[in-house]
Amino acid sequence: MTPSRKKVEGARPKFIEWLVARGAQVLRPTSEWELVRFDCASGVAIVYGNSKGGTTFTGEALKAWEAFKGNGAWSAGVRTKRVKLSPVVRTLLERDGDRCFYCFGHTDDTDRSVEHLVPAAHGGPNHISNLVLAHGACNQRAGHLSAMEKIRMRERARGAQ
Repeated sequence: MTPSRKKVEGARPKFIEWLVARGAQVLRPTSEWELVRFDCASGVAIVYGNSKGGTTFTGEALKAWEAFKGNGAWSAGVRTKRVKLSPVVRTLLERDGDRCFYCFGHTDDTDRSVEHLVPAAHGGPNHISNLVLAHGACNQRAGHLSAMEKIRMRERARGAQ
């Protein structure tokens, strides 16, 4: 049986402290009905309170609450980073591989950007035929250069290798 809203509200400060000590990231409630919201390895967990004094627990919230009240073991765990590639990036990786258009170095999920050959600021289309992958820093250096200037920049880098 879930605890009453009053019981959760009374224990909220200590519960939040307990969650943080076990690796959870306590988040700001998004509505007046959320009593506690936190992030853990399995995702966001929420304790809701209703107008009749009841509560609803989502995700890991009930397990965490029961461990808190019963002095049991509970850990927020470590969330594994899942990187979801956009369809555009996936298509560019299939077409061109993972190398930076400018420096030819390998890009990865943490340092990969989509670059317009003809800049959008110069009327370039947001179409796959006008897009390449680049490191964030290389993309910054290219800025709003024309397509020819970008290709020259690439060729200079190729000549230096």
